Amino acid sequence: MAFIVVDKDKCTSCGECINVCPASVYEFDDDEKSEPVNPEECIECCSCVEVCPVGAIKVDVCE
Repeated sequence: MAFIVVDKDKCTSCGECINVCPASVYEFDDDEKSEPVNPEECIECCSCVEVCPVGAIKVDVCE
């Protein structure tokens, strides 16, 4: 399972990670920030890291 971290201070709530993730790992939290709610479903494609315009997402296998 991938270790996923979203920097909530950097997250702009654009939703690109939610839209691009083929495994539905992300949802918005109560503050409308991206939250990896299903990290065990991550297929380690790194699309979320690539699409995030502010670099708020880190996935250990994508570094």
